Amino acid sequence: MKIQQRFIQHLLLGFVFWLFFLAFIVPLAMEGILPKLGFGDERYEWFVAVVIGFVTVVWLIWFGWYFGSPLLLVMKWIGQLENEDFSPLKERHKVYKRKGKFKMRFRVYQEVITQLDHMRAQLQKAKVERAQVEEAKRDWIAGISHDLKTPLTYIKGYSTLLLNPDYEWSKEEQRNFIQEIDDKGTHMEQLVQDLNLALRFDGSQSVPIRTTTQNIVSFVQHVIADTSNDLRAQKHQFELQTEIQDAAMTFDPHLLKRALHNIYLNAVIHNEQPVMISTTIERQQNVVMIRIQDNGVGMTEETQQNLFNRYYRGTTTEHNSEGTGLGMAIVKSLIEAHEGTILVESALQQGTTFTITLPVVK
Repeated sequence: MKIQQRFIQHLLLGFVFWLFFLAFIVPLAMEGILPKLGFGDERYEWFVAVVIGFVTVVWLIWFGWYFGSPLLLVMKWIGQLENEDFSPLKERHKVYKRKGKFKMRFRVYQEVITQLDHMRAQLQKAKVERAQVEEAKRDWIAGISHDLKTPLTYIKGYSTLLLNPDYEWSKEEQRNFIQEIDDKGTHMEQLVQDLNLALRFDGSQSVPIRTTTQNIVSFVQHVIADTSNDLRAQKHQFELQTEIQDAAMTFDPHLLKRALHNIYLNAVIHNEQPVMISTTIERQQNVVMIRIQDNGVGMTEETQQNLFNRYYRGTTTEHNSEGTGLGMAIVKSLIEAHEGTILVESALQQGTTFTITLPVVK
């Protein structure tokens, strides 16, 4: 029932009680109180007016308390929330009975009170989550500083060696130094690209999607081939299973390759022992499902829950880290930019499975 209807009902009910009270108190005053005061049968109309006026004033005061006290309590609660105090209302005993039902005068505003309590719970949850994000952000910044400092240290060291006039380096040694500098520069470039993509997805800017129509099976084959040629992936095995040979889709090849490549590299980097990384492509009505599965070390429950969260790294700065901790958050954003979805299933020592669903846009 709406507040307006309930308010009118309570108001009419109070008006009826006021009439009944007048019908009771006026005869009682005229026939019981005045004769005892020695006024006999004389008529005192003015006394009737006084009684009616007194009863009306008392009733108006009661009406103000009945309808106003819940509003005062609600305003007090709003002030409590404004001060970022998200604890339950300290005066709940005034609102609810022992069995948890609303007291009569609070039933008029029960939707308001219920929604306010729900908002309090949501704000409290948001406060906790915000604190967790801020803590993760601080850890992430520390990790980023570490990740940027490491290649910079290599670049600085090798360049210092090359510029040292006290040594004569052979061409082979010089080539090795320059190669190391180039590798570390590429690593830094990837870190900066991750940061740039994350900021664009996180802000008001949108990443431009430049779509082309390609065969998704051939496209995935090329991504797998590129990943398997990576030196870090030499000990791992890759396979592709599909019953479809030609599935033309519209997508951005650069961004989708970035997303798939990140998933494959995660399987490579986080599994020191050789693993099998299998990919399955299926067509179901108007969507294509790409399932990437490995039989590696798997993930903890905490890692799964936070895998696509920005700033969650899953490791501390003391551990070797190849990226910014934004990789899987970027993957999710790239898949969603294609109006697709991505899910992860994993268990420790039982491998990990990523399921990507992409719409077939004709």
